[in-house]
Amino acid sequence: MGISNSYIAVQGLDPARALEALEMEVVEVCEPDEMSLSGVWMGELPGGWLLLLCDKYDGAFGGKLAQLAAFGPAVACGLNEYVMYSEARGYEGGKQVWRIVHDRNEEKSVNALALDGNPPPQFEAIARNARAEQDEKGGEEAGVDMIFDVPPTLVQSICGYMLGEDEPEGFRYSRLRKIGSVDPRMKGNGFLARLFGRA
Repeated sequence: MGISNSYIAVQGLDPARALEALEMEVVEVCEPDEMSLSGVWMGELPGGWLLLLCDKYDGAFGGKLAQLAAFGPAVACGLNEYVMYSEARGYEGGKQVWRIVHDRNEEKSVNALALDGNPPPQFEAIARNARAEQDEKGGEEAGVDMIFDVPPTLVQSICGYMLGEDEPEGFRYSRLRKIGSVDPRMKGNGFLARLFGRA
């Protein structure tokens, strides 16, 4: 099964402040191997980074998740393995300062990598290494896409997180829901479903 998710990591953002801004609440806390890739999740990373993960590949680039970038330096990443699209963005003072997109379908090339702004200096080495790996695998004719990993690898080099890789030791995910909404696992019109859905 492919990934189609996005996440934003904000340095120095307190979880309670993030929940207030998102108008959300914690439903449960679980180990990494117990979480699903549906819904919205939060976790605290080393270095003071707060991670928010959602089940839409562009969800971290708009709406309330993107607005969290106003609370500190931030990076965001979106992945859609179904169409081999990946994107990374960097923020300072709530403003986007760089953006990197890999969209092999738009550019008709596995080496497609569009750049806006001034990415961190490690970007050049990450992109160069990915292109070398792509060439080793057979270039455009290879059955793999190593360039897809450039945006998430860049984000990982900054905040320490990449979706699909092992989380830092001791990391836990908190599943979130909008305040006052019914837990999807409690769907139904019965009194008990409504009662416990708000618990």
